[in-house]
Amino acid sequence: MNAESATEPRSNMKLNDLVEGAIDVHIHSGPDSVERWGDTIDIARLAVEMGMRGVVFKDHFRPTTHKAILTKKAVPDLEIFSLHACNHPNGGLSYRCVMMSIGEGVKVVQMPTLDSAHQFSKPKQGHLFTHFQFGCEVEPISLYNPGTEEFTDDLQKILEAVLKYDLVLSNGHISPEETIHLFRTAIEMGIKPERCMVEHPNGNRAFTMDHMKAIGDMGAFQNISYNACNPLFAGQHPRDGAEIVKQVGAEHCTIITDGGQHTSPGPAEGMRVFCNMLMHLGVSREEIDQMIKINPVKILGLDS
Repeated sequence: MNAESATEPRSNMKLNDLVEGAIDVHIHSGPDSVERWGDTIDIARLAVEMGMRGVVFKDHFRPTTHKAILTKKAVPDLEIFSLHACNHPNGGLSYRCVMMSIGEGVKVVQMPTLDSAHQFSKPKQGHLFTHFQFGCEVEPISLYNPGTEEFTDDLQKILEAVLKYDLVLSNGHISPEETIHLFRTAIEMGIKPERCMVEHPNGNRAFTMDHMKAIGDMGAFQNISYNACNPLFAGQHPRDGAEIVKQVGAEHCTIITDGGQHTSPGPAEGMRVFCNMLMHLGVSREEIDQMIKINPVKILGLDS
Protein backbone atom coordinates (compact mmCIF):
# COMPACT_ATOMS: atom_id res chain seq x y z
CA MET A 1 0.00 0.00 0.00
CA ASN A 2 1.60 3.28 -1.10
CA ALA A 3 1.49 6.65 0.61
CA GLU A 4 -1.35 7.89 -1.63
CA SER A 5 -3.62 4.97 -0.84
CA ALA A 6 -2.90 5.39 2.88
CA THR A 7 -4.52 8.84 2.73
CA GLU A 8 -7.61 7.88 0.71
CA PRO A 9 -10.95 8.79 2.29
CA ARG A 10 -12.16 6.13 4.69
CA SER A 11 -15.23 5.44 2.54
CA ASN A 12 -13.02 4.38 -0.37
CA MET A 13 -11.05 1.98 1.81
CA LYS A 14 -14.22 0.13 2.92
CA LEU A 15 -13.01 -0.11 6.50
CA ASN A 16 -16.46 -0.92 7.83
CA ASP A 17 -16.22 -4.44 6.41
CA LEU A 18 -12.55 -4.88 7.26
CA VAL A 19 -13.06 -7.69 9.76
CA GLU A 20 -15.95 -9.39 7.98
CA GLY A 21 -15.10 -13.11 7.92
CA ALA A 22 -12.12 -12.68 10.28
CA ILE A 23 -11.04 -15.17 12.94
CA ASP A 24 -9.19 -14.03 16.08
CA VAL A 25 -7.24 -16.97 17.49
CA HIS A 26 -6.35 -15.34 20.84
CA ILE A 27 -8.94 -13.58 23.04
CA HIS A 28 -9.21 -13.28 26.84
CA SER A 29 -12.64 -13.08 28.42
CA GLY A 30 -14.61 -13.04 31.61
CA PRO A 31 -15.44 -14.59 33.93
CA ASP A 32 -11.81 -14.50 35.08
CA SER A 33 -9.85 -13.80 38.26
CA VAL A 34 -9.13 -10.30 36.94
CA GLU A 35 -11.35 -7.68 35.32
CA ARG A 36 -12.08 -8.22 31.61
CA TRP A 37 -13.77 -6.11 28.93
CA GLY A 38 -16.70 -8.51 28.96
CA ASP A 39 -17.66 -12.12 29.27
CA THR A 40 -17.51 -14.60 26.41
CA ILE A 41 -21.09 -13.90 25.37
CA ASP A 42 -20.47 -10.12 25.23
CA ILE A 43 -17.36 -10.69 23.12
CA ALA A 44 -19.05 -13.22 20.82
CA ARG A 45 -22.05 -10.97 20.22
CA LEU A 46 -19.80 -8.05 19.24
CA ALA A 47 -17.89 -10.33 16.88
CA VAL A 48 -21.13 -11.36 15.17
CA GLU A 49 -22.28 -7.74 14.98
CA MET A 50 -19.04 -6.86 13.16
CA GLY A 51 -19.28 -9.81 10.79
CA MET A 52 -16.47 -11.98 12.14
CA ARG A 53 -16.40 -15.71 11.48
CA GLY A 54 -14.81 -17.06 14.63
CA VAL A 55 -12.81 -16.67 17.85
CA VAL A 56 -10.55 -18.71 20.10
CA PHE A 57 -11.06 -18.02 23.80
CA LYS A 58 -7.93 -18.29 25.95
CA ASP A 59 -7.49 -18.15 29.73
CA HIS A 60 -4.14 -18.50 31.47
CA PHE A 61 -5.33 -20.67 34.32
CA ARG A 62 -8.52 -22.43 33.26
CA PRO A 63 -9.35 -24.44 30.14
CA THR A 64 -11.90 -22.47 28.10
CA THR A 65 -13.76 -25.57 26.93
CA HIS A 66 -16.84 -24.89 29.06
CA LYS A 67 -16.86 -21.22 28.05
CA ALA A 68 -16.80 -22.18 24.37
CA ILE A 69 -19.53 -24.83 24.63
CA LEU A 70 -21.96 -22.63 26.57
CA THR A 71 -21.25 -19.46 24.58
CA LYS A 72 -21.93 -21.33 21.34
CA LYS A 73 -25.44 -22.07 22.62
CA ALA A 74 -26.04 -18.37 23.28
CA VAL A 75 -24.32 -17.11 20.10
CA PRO A 76 -24.78 -19.80 17.42
CA ASP A 77 -23.73 -17.61 14.48
CA LEU A 78 -20.04 -17.64 15.42
CA GLU A 79 -17.45 -20.42 15.27
CA ILE A 80 -16.06 -20.64 18.81
CA PHE A 81 -12.97 -22.60 19.87
CA SER A 82 -11.28 -23.31 23.19
CA LEU A 83 -7.73 -23.47 24.51
CA HIS A 84 -5.84 -25.24 27.30
CA ALA A 85 -2.78 -23.37 28.64
CA CYS A 86 -0.32 -25.62 30.50
CA ASN A 87 0.12 -23.46 33.61
CA HIS A 88 0.07 -24.78 37.19
CA PRO A 89 -3.68 -24.34 37.89
CA ASN A 90 -4.32 -26.41 34.73
CA GLY A 91 -1.92 -29.11 35.92
CA GLY A 92 1.19 -27.69 34.26
CA LEU A 93 2.64 -29.91 31.56
CA SER A 94 0.27 -32.71 32.55
CA TYR A 95 -0.81 -35.19 29.88
CA ARG A 96 -3.76 -36.24 32.04
CA CYS A 97 -5.07 -32.67 32.35
CA VAL A 98 -4.62 -31.98 28.63
CA MET A 99 -6.50 -35.17 27.80
CA MET A 100 -9.40 -34.02 29.99
CA SER A 101 -9.63 -30.84 27.91
CA ILE A 102 -9.35 -32.85 24.70
CA GLY A 103 -12.32 -34.91 25.89
CA GLU A 104 -14.26 -31.65 26.24
CA GLY A 105 -13.41 -30.58 22.68
CA VAL A 106 -10.39 -28.30 23.12
CA LYS A 107 -8.83 -27.00 19.88
CA VAL A 108 -5.58 -25.35 21.00
CA VAL A 109 -2.97 -26.76 23.39
CA GLN A 110 -0.72 -23.98 24.64
CA MET A 111 2.63 -24.27 26.36
CA PRO A 112 3.08 -22.51 29.74
CA THR A 113 2.47 -18.78 29.66
CA LEU A 114 2.68 -16.85 32.94
CA ASP A 115 4.21 -19.86 34.71
CA SER A 116 6.84 -20.58 32.05
CA ALA A 117 10.55 -20.51 32.88
CA HIS A 118 11.04 -17.86 30.16
CA GLN A 119 8.42 -15.59 31.72
CA PHE A 120 10.21 -15.76 35.08
CA SER A 121 13.60 -15.12 33.46
CA LYS A 122 12.59 -11.64 32.31
CA PRO A 123 14.31 -8.76 34.06
CA LYS A 124 13.11 -6.92 37.07
CA GLN A 125 9.54 -6.18 36.20
CA GLY A 126 9.80 -9.88 36.40
CA HIS A 127 6.87 -11.35 35.52
CA LEU A 128 4.56 -8.71 34.21
CA PHE A 129 1.66 -10.34 36.00
CA THR A 130 2.71 -10.94 39.62
CA HIS A 131 -0.88 -10.31 40.77
CA PHE A 132 -1.77 -13.71 39.33
CA GLN A 133 0.57 -15.34 41.89
CA PHE A 134 -1.66 -14.20 44.78
CA GLY A 135 1.38 -13.91 47.04
CA CYS A 136 2.42 -17.52 46.49
CA GLU A 137 5.81 -18.85 45.47
CA VAL A 138 5.46 -20.24 41.95
CA GLU A 139 7.87 -22.79 40.51
CA PRO A 140 8.65 -21.92 36.87
CA ILE A 141 7.63 -24.66 34.45
CA SER A 142 10.35 -26.05 32.21
CA LEU A 143 9.78 -28.13 29.09
CA TYR A 144 12.82 -30.25 29.92
CA ASN A 145 13.88 -32.97 32.29
CA PRO A 146 16.24 -31.43 34.90
CA GLY A 147 19.75 -30.87 33.56
CA THR A 148 18.93 -32.08 30.05
CA GLU A 149 17.59 -30.85 26.74
CA GLU A 150 15.09 -33.69 26.60
CA PHE A 151 11.40 -32.89 26.81
CA THR A 152 9.57 -34.32 29.80
CA ASP A 153 7.67 -37.57 29.29
CA ASP A 154 4.37 -35.74 29.75
CA LEU A 155 5.27 -33.16 27.11
CA GLN A 156 6.16 -35.93 24.66
CA LYS A 157 2.76 -37.52 25.29
CA ILE A 158 1.03 -34.15 24.92
CA LEU A 159 2.67 -33.71 21.50
CA GLU A 160 1.50 -37.20 20.54
CA ALA A 161 -2.04 -36.19 21.52
CA VAL A 162 -1.81 -32.98 19.46
CA LEU A 163 -0.83 -35.15 16.50
CA LYS A 164 -3.48 -37.80 17.07
CA TYR A 165 -6.36 -35.34 17.42
CA ASP A 166 -5.04 -32.81 14.84
CA LEU A 167 -4.95 -29.96 17.36
CA VAL A 168 -3.20 -26.59 17.29
CA LEU A 169 0.09 -26.19 19.19
CA SER A 170 0.77 -22.72 20.63
CA ASN A 171 4.13 -21.74 22.12
CA GLY A 172 2.54 -19.74 24.94
CA HIS A 173 5.26 -17.65 26.61
CA ILE A 174 8.26 -19.92 26.15
CA SER A 175 11.55 -18.60 24.73
CA PRO A 176 12.32 -18.40 21.01
CA GLU A 177 14.93 -21.15 21.35
CA GLU A 178 12.46 -23.41 23.14
CA THR A 179 9.82 -22.56 20.52
CA ILE A 180 12.08 -23.56 17.62
CA HIS A 181 13.04 -26.81 19.37
CA LEU A 182 9.40 -27.56 20.18
CA PHE A 183 8.12 -26.88 16.66
CA ARG A 184 10.93 -28.82 14.98
CA THR A 185 10.21 -31.80 17.20
CA ALA A 186 6.47 -31.51 16.60
CA ILE A 187 6.85 -31.31 12.82
CA GLU A 188 9.29 -34.23 12.77
CA MET A 189 6.64 -36.24 14.68
CA GLY A 190 4.10 -35.46 11.97
CA ILE A 191 2.24 -32.48 13.40
CA LYS A 192 1.29 -30.20 10.51
CA PRO A 193 3.47 -27.06 10.42
CA GLU A 194 0.38 -24.89 9.95
CA ARG A 195 -0.93 -26.13 13.31
CA CYS A 196 2.01 -24.41 15.10
CA MET A 197 1.76 -20.77 16.15
CA VAL A 198 3.85 -18.22 18.07
CA GLU A 199 2.01 -15.81 20.35
CA HIS A 200 2.62 -12.04 20.13
CA PRO A 201 6.29 -11.98 19.00
CA ASN A 202 5.89 -8.22 18.45
CA GLY A 203 5.44 -7.92 22.21
CA ASN A 204 8.47 -10.00 23.19
CA ARG A 205 11.89 -8.54 22.38
CA ALA A 206 13.48 -11.97 22.82
CA PHE A 207 12.07 -12.89 19.40
CA THR A 208 14.40 -11.51 16.76
CA MET A 209 13.59 -11.29 13.07
CA ASP A 210 15.96 -14.22 12.50
CA HIS A 211 13.95 -16.32 14.96
CA MET A 212 10.71 -15.38 13.26
CA LYS A 213 12.04 -16.08 9.77
CA ALA A 214 13.28 -19.50 10.92
CA ILE A 215 9.85 -20.25 12.36
CA GLY A 216 8.16 -19.04 9.18
CA ASP A 217 10.46 -21.23 7.11
CA MET A 218 9.14 -24.24 9.04
CA GLY A 219 5.61 -23.36 7.90
CA ALA A 220 4.47 -22.15 11.33
CA PHE A 221 2.68 -18.87 12.03
CA GLN A 222 3.46 -15.68 13.99
CA ASN A 223 0.42 -14.21 15.80
CA ILE A 224 0.97 -10.44 15.67
CA SER A 225 -0.81 -8.81 18.59
CA TYR A 226 -2.80 -5.62 18.94
CA ASN A 227 -2.49 -5.76 22.73
CA ALA A 228 1.30 -5.45 22.41
CA CYS A 229 0.61 -1.98 20.96
CA ASN A 230 -1.97 -0.94 23.54
CA PRO A 231 -0.52 2.17 25.26
CA LEU A 232 -2.17 1.09 28.52
CA PHE A 233 -0.54 -2.32 28.32
CA ALA A 234 2.69 -3.24 26.49
CA GLY A 235 2.95 0.01 24.50
CA GLN A 236 4.99 -1.29 21.56
CA HIS A 237 4.74 0.67 18.30
CA PRO A 238 2.49 -0.97 15.68
CA ARG A 239 5.30 -0.54 13.14
CA ASP A 240 6.96 -3.54 14.83
CA GLY A 241 4.05 -5.68 13.69
CA ALA A 242 4.08 -4.17 10.21
CA GLU A 243 7.81 -4.89 9.92
CA ILE A 244 7.25 -8.55 10.78
CA VAL A 245 4.69 -8.79 7.98
CA LYS A 246 7.09 -7.17 5.52
CA GLN A 247 10.10 -9.30 6.44
CA VAL A 248 8.55 -12.65 7.36
CA GLY A 249 5.63 -12.44 4.93
CA ALA A 250 1.87 -12.29 5.40
CA GLU A 251 1.68 -15.96 4.43
CA HIS A 252 3.47 -16.76 7.73
CA CYS A 253 1.51 -14.39 10.00
CA THR A 254 -1.88 -13.89 11.59
CA ILE A 255 -3.30 -10.89 13.38
CA ILE A 256 -4.65 -11.39 16.89
CA THR A 257 -5.96 -8.92 19.39
CA ASP A 258 -4.91 -10.82 22.55
CA GLY A 259 -7.88 -8.72 23.59
CA GLY A 260 -10.41 -8.76 26.39
CA GLN A 261 -8.46 -6.59 28.85
CA HIS A 262 -10.59 -3.94 30.55
CA THR A 263 -8.11 -1.33 29.24
CA SER A 264 -8.73 -2.38 25.62
CA PRO A 265 -11.65 -1.94 23.23
CA GLY A 266 -13.90 -4.90 22.56
CA PRO A 267 -11.81 -7.51 20.73
CA ALA A 268 -13.65 -7.26 17.40
CA GLU A 269 -13.25 -3.47 17.44
CA GLY A 270 -9.61 -3.88 18.46
CA MET A 271 -9.09 -6.14 15.45
CA ARG A 272 -10.54 -3.49 13.12
CA VAL A 273 -8.44 -0.73 14.69
CA PHE A 274 -5.21 -2.76 14.51
CA CYS A 275 -5.79 -3.77 10.89
CA ASN A 276 -6.36 -0.11 10.04
CA MET A 277 -3.11 0.85 11.81
CA LEU A 278 -1.15 -1.78 9.87
CA MET A 279 -2.63 -0.59 6.56
CA HIS A 280 -1.43 2.94 7.31
CA LEU A 281 2.03 1.47 7.94
CA GLY A 282 2.21 -0.14 4.50
CA VAL A 283 0.49 -3.50 4.91
CA SER A 284 -1.93 -4.06 2.01
CA ARG A 285 -5.61 -4.94 2.33
CA GLU A 286 -4.83 -8.23 0.57
CA GLU A 287 -2.21 -9.03 3.23
CA ILE A 288 -4.69 -8.13 5.97
CA ASP A 289 -7.25 -10.52 4.47
CA GLN A 290 -4.60 -13.24 4.27
CA MET A 291 -3.73 -12.84 7.95
CA ILE A 292 -7.20 -12.55 9.48
CA LYS A 293 -9.26 -14.75 7.14
CA ILE A 294 -7.14 -17.24 5.21
CA ASN A 295 -4.34 -18.13 7.64
CA PRO A 296 -6.55 -18.73 10.73
CA VAL A 297 -8.60 -21.15 8.63
CA LYS A 298 -5.39 -23.08 7.88
CA ILE A 299 -4.36 -23.08 11.53
CA LEU A 300 -7.71 -24.34 12.78
CA GLY A 301 -8.20 -26.77 9.90
CA LEU A 302 -11.53 -25.28 8.79
CA ASP A 303 -13.27 -25.29 5.44
CA SER A 304 -12.16 -22.23 3.51
